[in-house]
Amino acid sequence: MPADPPTHVVIEPLAAQRMLAGTMRSGRVEVVDGGDLARVTADPGDDVQVVHANRFEDVVPGDGLVCVVVDGEIRCYAPDPVDLTVLPERADIFDRVRGVFETDVLRDRSVAVLGLGSGGSVILRELARCGVGRFLLVDHDRLEIGNVSRHECGLSDVGRLKTNAARDLVLDRNPAAEIAAMTLKIDGDTIDELAAAIETFDVDLVVCATDNRASRLLVNRLCVLAGLPALYAGVFRRAYGGQVLRYVPGLSPCYQCFVSALPMMATDQEISSETVASAIAYSDRIVAVEPGLAADIAPVALLVAKLALQEVLGDTASTLASLNEDLVAPLYLWLNRREANTEYATLAPLATGVDQMSVLRWYGIGLARAVDCPACGDFAADLDTSAFALRK
Repeated sequence: MPADPPTHVVIEPLAAQRMLAGTMRSGRVEVVDGGDLARVTADPGDDVQVVHANRFEDVVPGDGLVCVVVDGEIRCYAPDPVDLTVLPERADIFDRVRGVFETDVLRDRSVAVLGLGSGGSVILRELARCGVGRFLLVDHDRLEIGNVSRHECGLSDVGRLKTNAARDLVLDRNPAAEIAAMTLKIDGDTIDELAAAIETFDVDLVVCATDNRASRLLVNRLCVLAGLPALYAGVFRRAYGGQVLRYVPGLSPCYQCFVSALPMMATDQEISSETVASAIAYSDRIVAVEPGLAADIAPVALLVAKLALQEVLGDTASTLASLNEDLVAPLYLWLNRREANTEYATLAPLATGVDQMSVLRWYGIGLARAVDCPACGDFAADLDTSAFALRK
């Protein structure tokens, strides 16, 4: 502790729980902002003393930080009374979104986020902020310095497994969340392990944000076989745009249908790492790593989060219910700019018109299911959008 006492104290959830239960008599304090703020943790230490009393007036604080517990209430002294915030374990965090929907309904909903890179981390952050209570996180990479400019985690997380950094990202927003993490590269050798984990964790929705088509095709077959709804997020080279595919079992085209119907769009992908570049390079031509801006990835990630929220809310009454009539397309297209050497280069500038296709707008595409799709099988050729819209 610094010589000057803090002006505000924050008690972390586990520390508060142990204080109120009478099992914590001392703890560790993390001092930030030059000593202005003290965070009390449940880690071993003697930076703070915890005292139980019948009345606050009966305690005479010493020179250090003291937390006093009386009838389920905590107050802090250093030695004078100090402003205090006790971090909650559960839904108090989400009180400000209760006007939109009842957040408790999401407490038991489970989302698997596959791929925790620049897009997956944003999707995960948004779902955690909304109160989704259960996450299965899957990735095999570590956070590198080059990721930081686009990732939700920062320099303090460089070198960590993305699954561990992402777990902390969720718990920092919802400490009561249940999280299962798998350090797993999704390929033909591991897909059965992933399928078992998804079944065990009782996943309600799969969000596939991996950076290669091979893994997405494997995840697609898994979801088709399991009858699981899924969202597939992808951005084009240098993130000049991107697409989101929503798979609803029995109603919409799967990812294999998308690849078969729109191979050029499926092939146009961001080259965000050496691994991705080497996978598509030719023997006589090196493919450059050209990742896009975080600001250009964000619109795609945010639509995925919104679609995911609609899926896990189900038929829960909310002010978001009208979106079920808007978000009926199986495929969505977003363009950040009129990228040279693409079919969108000649679009008219956004300007003030609304009667023509332009950048910085979402477009719903009525993609039909493939009757002969090797993944999802013999469905009708035309997508029944009215049935799709009725799914809440």
